[in-house]
Order: sequence, then C-alpha cells, then structure tokens
Amino acid sequence: MKGISTILAMILIVIIVVALIGLTYTFAVGLFGTATTGATGQTEAVTKRLDQSIGFVTNPACTNTTDTWTITFTIKHTGATHDITSSDIDVLVGNTKIGTINGWVDPMTPGLTEYLSVSNESAVDWSGTQTLTVSVPATPVSRTVVCEALP
Repeated sequence: MKGISTILAMILIVIIVVALIGLTYTFAVGLFGTATTGATGQTEAVTKRLDQSIGFVTNPACTNTTDTWTITFTIKHTGATHDITSSDIDVLVGNTKIGTINGWVDPMTPGLTEYLSVSNESAVDWSGTQTLTVSVPATPVSRTVVCEALP
C-alpha cells in the first residue's frame, strides 16, 4: 500500500471544506452582525430627529415698547412620538440666536401647541422686516415678521 487511498483522501477533503465553511460563516455573522447593529442605531436616531418637527400655527407678530422688541408666535409639534426638549430648539431673529424663549413648556410633546415669545435682549434695532427662524432637529421653519418702530 503506497500513499493514501482514494476514500481517505475524499474524507480529508470533506473535513477541510466543512472547516473552511464554518470559519467563513463565523466571520460573516460577526461582520454583518456588527454592521446591522450600527445601522439600526443610526436609523433610530434619524427617525427620532425627523419626528421632532414643528409648524407655525399663526404668523409671528412684533410689538415695540420704549426699549424692548417682542415677537410672539404659536408653534405646534407635528411629530408623532418623540418629545422636543429645550436643548433641541433654537430661535433666531435674523442671524441672531435668542437665548430665552418665553412660554416654553419642557418637554413639548407631540401634538402640543405652544404660544411663545422672544424679546430683544440687546440694543439691536428690530425695526423693519425680520426673519424669525425656529430650528428643531427635523428642519428649521422660518416666517417673516414686520417690526414697526415707535413714532
């Protein structure tokens, strides 16, 4: 008997092929399992962000006293499941971020309508046409508002 018989050679080849298939399967499950977990987390984050949306219920109005400009507006949370917190919202008049939003109820739950106002906390003149932008995770919404100077 010289060398390995044909039957033993076939058995060795089958064992090697099964071992390689097992290694490939283990590698693929590990690779795609990690990728799927990351994608699921990203999908949830994007879904949450898109659900945190608002719309204007009324057009903003501007009033002026002797030294303070105030813009009032009403917004509604148009999302379905995720709340909007004070850290999720920014209000800008022109390109200036306003620090204090008066009337804000934290958190703003889906379907809730809030009557809000912002005041000019600096000496900046808001007279004329201004752009009021309310920025939330989904997308910012803007409206123009006319602020008339005192006579």
